Amino acid sequence: MPAQADFLKFYESALEQDPTYALNIVEALEAAISRLLEFPRLGSPVGASGHRKWRMKKAPFLMIYAVEDDGLHILRVYHERQDWGLPE
Repeated sequence: MPAQADFLKFYESALEQDPTYALNIVEALEAAISRLLEFPRLGSPVGASGHRKWRMKKAPFLMIYAVEDDGLHILRVYHERQDWGLPE
């Protein structure tokens, strides 16, 4: 899944520089997912696709996700300064 690869890239980079920060971004991701599972339409709509975006609290990352009948699907994870667009 692209979102897992995205996040793993950020996590591994952070782990090399500061293990405490790496743990903080994992905790921020877990908190963001919990929040979105509770309130899936909390994020802002992105385009006509029905995808939504959510900026993680306490970490400089943005998640692109979809709310489907079978649950919440995180499509991509971007650094907030990274150029991003809708997933294909």
